[in-house]
Amino acid sequence: MLYRRLGNTMERIPAIGQGTWKFGESKLNEKQEIEALRFGLTNGLKLIDTAEEYGNGGAEKIVGQAIQDVRKEVFLVTKVSAKNCSFNGVLRAAEASLKRLKTNQIDLYLQHWPSEQYEISETMGAMVELVKLGLIKYVGVSNFTPDLMKEAQQCLGSIPLVCNQVAYHLNDRRIENDILPYCKENNITVMGYSPFGYAPKIFGMDGFPEVGTKERDVLNIIANKYNASVYQVALHWVLKEEQLVTIPKAVNKEHIEDNLKALSLKLDKDDLEQIELIFPQNKYHLVNKTQ
Repeated sequence: MLYRRLGNTMERIPAIGQGTWKFGESKLNEKQEIEALRFGLTNGLKLIDTAEEYGNGGAEKIVGQAIQDVRKEVFLVTKVSAKNCSFNGVLRAAEASLKRLKTNQIDLYLQHWPSEQYEISETMGAMVELVKLGLIKYVGVSNFTPDLMKEAQQCLGSIPLVCNQVAYHLNDRRIENDILPYCKENNITVMGYSPFGYAPKIFGMDGFPEVGTKERDVLNIIANKYNASVYQVALHWVLKEEQLVTIPKAVNKEHIEDNLKALSLKLDKDDLEQIELIFPQNKYHLVNKTQ
């Protein structure tokens, strides 16, 4: 497993973790979701990301069941909803997440989205309190612009802001314009979600390149050269930045094994340049969206 440093701390976390968006939404999928997480853990994917919003807390319950006997081996990330970002709201949300996760400490606690209801100073004040209480170890944010990250760090004082979780994939490279450079300069880990894309389209940036497109054809040529899958090529490209880790969601063993193989892939300079040409950097910036 490839490990990378978390922010400016001495903590080392896996470069590839496990995302849990859409987990916990149906009892019918519960067994499969737990088994997928367990399989990933067995194979070194010991970074698990979840959120109180996923499945209305259902995803956290799934994670809690999956890690209960191996909690010490897992780097656990969860997120507080923007609607709960008042001082007391954050404290209550953290307590509820801890209960669902069946643990006494969250390794990394993130503000899920910027809030239009509550000031960052109030939210970060609660984060400081949670660190002091020992209920969370590290503080981060998600979907924050550089200006908002700067404000969050000022409010945290001596407690470092160690992570910003944002979308990053071949069809969405917006963070390269400002967020990634800011995080590099300030020793903040970028945790990229949706490494294979998402829907609906955002600024024309949709999911994974479809079969028959010129973008998919290029990925196919490169993948065939290395006896790899196109998804391995895409995941390898996402991880090219030392400051970045990624959290693909996978609900079966085949997808998890495919993700792991991306770590051993070594693309040459020409291949990387070809990817850069066919998937140009986006001119858009992440906006100060609030939820």
